[in-house]
Amino acid sequence: MDVVSTVRTCIDAWKSGGEEECRNMLIAPHCNPSDAECHNVLETTYSTLLASTLTMWTYKQTLSAEGFVTFIRSVLDNLPSTSSPNRTSNFAIFGEHLVDLIWSVDAELDEVLVDVKATIAAYDGQSADKPQAVLGKANRVKQSAEADKATIVLIVKKLLQYGVLSANVCRERLDTAILEGVGLMVKANLDKKEIRTRTGLFYKQNKFNLLREQSEGYSKLTVELTSALGIGHLPSTGRPQDPYDSIQHRAHAVWGKIIGLIGFFDLDPNKALDILLDVMSVNLASHYTFFLALLSFSPWARSPLQHDQLPLSEGQFKGKTLDEILELVNPRRMSSEKDINGGSRVLAQILGFKLNYYQPAEAHEPPKSLYLTAAILIREGFVALEDLYPHLSPDDSDMDNVRSAYMKEVQSRISSAKMSQLAMAMPLESGTSLLSSVKTKVAAPEIKKVPEPKNPPNQKTGILLALLSIGAMKPAVGILSRFPWLVDAQPDIADLLIRIMKLSISQLYDSLIDTKERNPDFTQPRPRFSGTGLAPPPPRKPILSLLAPNPPSSSTVDYVFFFPNWNEQIPICTSLDDLVYVIEPLLRFIGLHISRDPLFLTKFVRLGRQHLLTTIPIDPLTKKPDGEPDPENTVRKFWYRIVRQYLLPAIPLIRGNAVCTVEVWNVVKLFDISLRWKLYGEWQSETYKTHPELRIRRVQAERESKGILRRLSHKTIESLAGPVGKLAHSNPCILFTNAVNQIMAYDNLAAVVVQVLRSLTNMGFDVLTFIILDALANPNKERVKDDGVNTSDWLQSLASFTGMLFRKYNANMSPILTYIVHQLQNGQTTEIVVLRELIWKMADIEPLPSLSDPQIQAMAGGPALRIEAIASSTRGARMDPTEGSRASLQRLGQGLIDTSLALPLLIHVAQQRQSCVFLARDAHLKSLAGLFDTTHGVLLQYLELLTTPLVVSPHDYATKVLPPLRDLYEKFGICAPICMQIIRPVLHAQLLDSALKMQEQERLANEEAEKRLKAALTAKREPSVIQSRIASPMPSMSRELASEAKPMPDILSTSEYVSMEVDASSAAPAAPESPWLPQLESLFEDVQKIIPKSVYDVLGPGFYVTFWQLSTYDLSPPGARYDEEISALRSLSRQEDSKIKRERFNSFASTLLQEFKEQTTSRAFTVKRLAREKTHWFTTVTSATQKQTQAHILLDAFIEHCIHPRSLLSPMDADFCAQFIKVLHTQGTPGFHTLACYDKILGDQIKVILFSCSEYEARNYGRFLLGVLSDLHKWHSEEQTYIQDNRSKIGGKAVLHTGFQSQYRLPMHPENHLKWNVFQKIVRKWHKKISLAFIDCIQTAEFMHVYNAIIVLKEILPFFPLSAVSQETGPQLDRVMDLFLEKEERGDLKILGRALKKREQLWTPNKAINKPPTTASPRPTGPGIDRPRVSAPPAGLSAQNPAISDAKSLPSSNSSTLTPSGPRAQLASGSPASALESLRPPVVKRVRPDISNPASPVPSVDKLLTTEHVSTPSVERYDDAKGSAPSSSMSVEPKETTLHPPPSPPLGNERAIEESGPHVLPTMPPPSEPSQKPSAQELRVTAAQSRSDKTDDKNGRSNESPRATNGSAAASPRHRSASPSTRPGTRNHSTESRTSAGRSRSERDKVELSGDKREREHGPRRDSLTHNRSDRSGRERTTTGDSDRDRERRDRHGDKERDRDRDREKDRDREKDRDRHGDRHRRDDKNHTRDARKDRDGRTAESGTPTKRLESAGEAQRTMPTAVPNGALAKMPIVKNVPDALATKSSVTETNDLAIQIGADVMERIQITVLIPQKRLKANVRLKVLKAKQNVLNALTFP
Repeated sequence: MDVVSTVRTCIDAWKSGGEEECRNMLIAPHCNPSDAECHNVLETTYSTLLASTLTMWTYKQTLSAEGFVTFIRSVLDNLPSTSSPNRTSNFAIFGEHLVDLIWSVDAELDEVLVDVKATIAAYDGQSADKPQAVLGKANRVKQSAEADKATIVLIVKKLLQYGVLSANVCRERLDTAILEGVGLMVKANLDKKEIRTRTGLFYKQNKFNLLREQSEGYSKLTVELTSALGIGHLPSTGRPQDPYDSIQHRAHAVWGKIIGLIGFFDLDPNKALDILLDVMSVNLASHYTFFLALLSFSPWARSPLQHDQLPLSEGQFKGKTLDEILELVNPRRMSSEKDINGGSRVLAQILGFKLNYYQPAEAHEPPKSLYLTAAILIREGFVALEDLYPHLSPDDSDMDNVRSAYMKEVQSRISSAKMSQLAMAMPLESGTSLLSSVKTKVAAPEIKKVPEPKNPPNQKTGILLALLSIGAMKPAVGILSRFPWLVDAQPDIADLLIRIMKLSISQLYDSLIDTKERNPDFTQPRPRFSGTGLAPPPPRKPILSLLAPNPPSSSTVDYVFFFPNWNEQIPICTSLDDLVYVIEPLLRFIGLHISRDPLFLTKFVRLGRQHLLTTIPIDPLTKKPDGEPDPENTVRKFWYRIVRQYLLPAIPLIRGNAVCTVEVWNVVKLFDISLRWKLYGEWQSETYKTHPELRIRRVQAERESKGILRRLSHKTIESLAGPVGKLAHSNPCILFTNAVNQIMAYDNLAAVVVQVLRSLTNMGFDVLTFIILDALANPNKERVKDDGVNTSDWLQSLASFTGMLFRKYNANMSPILTYIVHQLQNGQTTEIVVLRELIWKMADIEPLPSLSDPQIQAMAGGPALRIEAIASSTRGARMDPTEGSRASLQRLGQGLIDTSLALPLLIHVAQQRQSCVFLARDAHLKSLAGLFDTTHGVLLQYLELLTTPLVVSPHDYATKVLPPLRDLYEKFGICAPICMQIIRPVLHAQLLDSALKMQEQERLANEEAEKRLKAALTAKREPSVIQSRIASPMPSMSRELASEAKPMPDILSTSEYVSMEVDASSAAPAAPESPWLPQLESLFEDVQKIIPKSVYDVLGPGFYVTFWQLSTYDLSPPGARYDEEISALRSLSRQEDSKIKRERFNSFASTLLQEFKEQTTSRAFTVKRLAREKTHWFTTVTSATQKQTQAHILLDAFIEHCIHPRSLLSPMDADFCAQFIKVLHTQGTPGFHTLACYDKILGDQIKVILFSCSEYEARNYGRFLLGVLSDLHKWHSEEQTYIQDNRSKIGGKAVLHTGFQSQYRLPMHPENHLKWNVFQKIVRKWHKKISLAFIDCIQTAEFMHVYNAIIVLKEILPFFPLSAVSQETGPQLDRVMDLFLEKEERGDLKILGRALKKREQLWTPNKAINKPPTTASPRPTGPGIDRPRVSAPPAGLSAQNPAISDAKSLPSSNSSTLTPSGPRAQLASGSPASALESLRPPVVKRVRPDISNPASPVPSVDKLLTTEHVSTPSVERYDDAKGSAPSSSMSVEPKETTLHPPPSPPLGNERAIEESGPHVLPTMPPPSEPSQKPSAQELRVTAAQSRSDKTDDKNGRSNESPRATNGSAAASPRHRSASPSTRPGTRNHSTESRTSAGRSRSERDKVELSGDKREREHGPRRDSLTHNRSDRSGRERTTTGDSDRDRERRDRHGDKERDRDRDREKDRDREKDRDRHGDRHRRDDKNHTRDARKDRDGRTAESGTPTKRLESAGEAQRTMPTAVPNGALAKMPIVKNVPDALATKSSVTETNDLAIQIGADVMERIQITVLIPQKRLKANVRLKVLKAKQNVLNALTFP
């Protein structure tokens, strides 16, 4: 542009120096016109000057033709003089350039004239104004163009005259019009010559010899070609055996002969070339190198090619396109553009003519060798694809028809896939119709089908396949770029492209991925058997093949591709970045057809994973991921696109290959879940629509999945698991979508689908999770039913399926949990059902389970006991190891912790519990109550999950889950009761840890003290005393147990071990330190934030935190439940043959043992703590002047903020509330007005609470009232119990509790305490108030009032209404219920009312079971009446633990009626006391008549005959880790002679101590020889006729009463059998334990005859205590049975010899024992009285349990504690020095004899308590020895 502007400036000033300036500018370029820059300057300048002489491109003619010529001459003349040759050369070059310039300008003028003439022709003849204007302009342009052409002619003519231009150059390059105008040529002559030349060139045929004319020359040519081929290529490699130089030399000689043949025989060269190509195509596989060398000497070859193989370098392809990469890796490049000559076109035409031969419809498909020949010639440069392409069929315009044919085929495949195979089958026809159809077919003329015209072969595809086979990438990519859909129509193209890509990544893959060599066994044939043995397989014969990829090898042939150099032009990837530039462009061609080679797909995906891992930051020290990768990283975007466009669409086409799915998942999982699920969403909805093959596959997969789901059932799981797995690997979206839809429609399909999904991969589970959440989040589905509250069936089914799925399989559940949190946060509360089902199915924690009373009792234990009680088969010892529920439990907890979703879920569920009632508008109250129960159940279920140690450890729950207490209330708005419920497990764990540490400190201190005491005693003891004590170790054992029991006082009983503060002065003693535990004191500030200030001031933070921190775990350890579970596990362990299961049972039993010890420690810790804290609780009352008013204010706050909120939470909390109120009373808590508390609880507020309760809350509230009423009924029924529970002994003085005052005052005067008769009236008043409340509720007819009233009534029926308390309450309720049932029309209420009416005999006096009252206060006859205890003996745990077996136990334990501290099974089994009382070993006590004390009881024969003795089953012995745990002794408590025995007094209240005081009676040693009295003789005779029954109990659990197992208080439907007769010295346990039914002994005998059958169902049992260790060696796993249930007799004949051997062995042992212990008792006679007094005083002072030690020859010492209740121990001197022979007797006869000998002598002389081995005596009861039996039984106790 600078030269042009300069020249134009010079032209404007041409006359004024412009010409000179322009001339000077051109002198330098004229000196070197060959230079490119000089040439450009000259061309631009002269073009501008020439244009200025013309009128077409300038507004005015600024330069004339003459001036232009003159300027040229002046420039040439002014050039500097040089040598003549150079000057002439420059002139010639300039002349040529000037001629070209003139030609180009003339050509432009010709084009202008052509356009103008066309315009004139178009508008000529039109009269409009616009056409006329156009014509005028066109004519002017025409005139200007013609004038300019004349100017050009003039300029050329003058330049020729001056010699500037050469005439020859002008003739060669200028147009004929200019030449004719200049005079160089006559146009007419030129035209004639051109015609002649063209005719000769195109129409005149050469006179060659054709093949049809004379064949000799062609025959010789063929022979010459075939004879010179030489040795073929090696079959193993495809390479020539001769050197390349030798092949070239031979080809050169052959080419010379061919030239001679063509010349000699005048052969047609084109025909000769055709024959050469034919021979080449036939011998292509073995001799292609010879023909390439031969053609290289022919005139059809191009110039020699450059062979430049570039070395591989990393990053050489970065930033380049595919064409540039292919050009870069091509080792053969043209030397210049001039190398392309006409020879290649001739060769291309010959190949084209050969291919045209196969194009007609009747022709055959072209041979593959011809395609390969053309491809090799194209690759080697002999033929250009552009020259051959026009000869290929079909034309480009017809390629659309090929694509249409492919799409039509796709549609037909889709239609056939949709059609059922059965529908396509020929329908069955009847015989008549078939015959008629046959006749019709015979009659009809045959119609010949016209064959459809065949489409011409697709030669473009053939050439493309051939080019890809030999690695000619660039021409192949050219064809693919024009028709990319060819890969779909011809999938073989994809195979060849994959072959190329596999080679491209092979080097990179081998360098990065550790690969193992393929096992040759999979690729080589195996040896075969022959006559001489194993014969090795023959080697495979390699054969050169034209097919690519190579066909699979056979047993004898190995195929080798003939062209080994096909990989020369393939780009090789050297780095992971090369995958972006080399592989991805090729993937665009094949797309989803990458699925055709799983091996390449696997390698490519593994490289992709390595590439993605480079984007994740790695910690250099730990070599672990450190942080999240950048989502905007180009590498991550690239691979996300690869997965989206190629990998996921390819998976549906890979059938049943899980490996590829796993490899793809390894890449997909590296992306965030949101990105993954975007892929799944597109895969599900859009991907199947993007490709024809995917549309076919979708139809097929839909049909397969629906067919599988139709056939799926429990019976077909095994057969369909494989097809489901294969379909899930390839088409997970389709299969899972159909499965989820079926599950939502049919809820019974969920379990089957879960079972059949066992072959799923991780990706399958991820997709299934996406499908589930997609279905859950479907906005078009209604989540609730028409009532607006209940969950829809589809949602419930899907939630259940989700829970079962994650229970069975280890899949990622964080998306489900995140979805639930988001839905709850967005107000979609219906998704809480998904959380419920997840916890239910995975953790086996049922929401709001219907627990039986034993289960509720077990819930007061530790985690292991709770699991064993309610979920032993799913989470406990009886769990099937194949179920894996424990693993799913841990996965759920780990998922909650890892995702940090535990707290958000907890917060949302708790908030939903509070708001669900208000969010559900226009719903019925019943529906709202159900909704609240559901949400409340999920909250309790979730809390149980979080507090289960197997799920979330206590440390994680405290640190990773819970926020501060204040935040729960202030930040999250959770109500105070739920806040405390949430935080209680943390406090429990902290306090338990403190208790265990304190116990360890006390143990160490006690050991040190004991060592010091023993040392002191040893130093002071005299030798004679030491000798005496060695023979009798009993006192030392008693002291040990007393020391163990001493640090565990029971605050819950009114004993002398707990200091009772009763006045204001003693209520708050000055303490040197804070009475509060630091763990609880730290919460005081938070408590101040969560409760109202008035409540905080009245209750105080200490009491509030204590109330909400405590639970039944701290108050009433369920020792009986621990015993039962451990006994069952030991029994199962002995019965189990599998060592693994035995170890499992033993491990769980050990866990229960340890857990019970920890709970006992915790209870002792709680005892001390409450004793310390109680005086500091209600200081606002004790320090107030108006104590009555302040006490009522305190009770209002206590009931409103403690009792009522907690009693509605769960059955366990209801029990705790009732227990806690009694605890506050029985421990004499200062400031607590018990009477007013009960009055408020049982007042008018019952109606309000009933209306506001849901069904679950109503049941809990009923259980709370049941506990309260049971306590009141106990006090109402027995004056002694009432007196006993309202006083305690402090400093030796009986102090009354302050709770039962009509007006609360401190200090309390004794006369202010309620008398028993006044209390009875108050209880009667309360019953009337309760009755009025229920009557009002029922009479309102409002649904919630009536519904909840009936529910609560059913719960409290054992104690309300009772005719014994109030005669009118029952009839009133009866009349109201009758009236209600007559008028009520609501079905659910009517059913409830009728169920209640069925039990009206329990509470209406006229329908009650009439029994003669035998006590001062009549007692009810319902299932809740007080009965003698028949609970299990204190075997194992409870017997070992003095804190639990102590007589002073919890208040819930010392009641003979049902209390909320224990399950209802105790009531049903006749023992309404809690488990702790049942664990107390009863002691036989016999009181000798004291003449000096007239109040001393004197037993009579009649009284003994009617006394109901409570016996316990035989004790089962637990084998702990060391071998055995001590068994407990059995004892019997004598009771008054009543048909309805009064309840046993509360534990720990020893009113006998207060009334009569301790009695120290003289003791007497046992008789030295047998008694000869008649009664003793009778006992001996009976014993001689008796024998023991030895049976085995094979039940897994200890035998319980039917009432204890079915959880009902009703009588068992099974009749009991008659009990066996008793033997002297024993008690009939089974007979006397049935006095719990309230019947007399004679009444019970009537139903005892029908029990044989039931007793036989339990099978034979064997009492382990009747056999020594040698007897048990052969029965390691036999269980010890219940002595009162054993009915089967042993086979006398089968055991006769065994008994004789055993007796002889026992005789020898007895002789040894006599030798060893014969004189021990005589030595100890003088110490007997002193020892007895010391033991008695020690037990009385320390509340220790009497302990006896057995010493036998074959067993270790075992300590068996027993408990003496009711202070009887103080009145009972115990004889310790009983002959040891009695304790070592193992023979039944010897035992009976010795018992009779001792009992006959001592029954009238002394009261005695001893232990001898338990032996079952003969079961024949004789009335004549009954008196003697009772006397001996009172003297002896058989453990």
